[in-house]
Amino acid sequence: MDEPGFQSFTLFAALAGGMALIYAPLRLFLTATERSRRLRLLQRIRRLRDELNQPLER
Repeated sequence: MDEPGFQSFTLFAALAGGMALIYAPLRLFLTATERSRRLRLLQRIRRLRDELNQPLER
């Protein structure tokens, strides 16, 4: 177990595991916030379109 190949493999495996533990939740969070931002923008566009379709009141 003192081989350099085993140590480098262990190091790379640990780094990959650490990156996965950080990347996966971060990616999910960023995807969720982007979707909610896009949904709010679409709702705002729909509201504005509805307001523009209504006749003017005098």
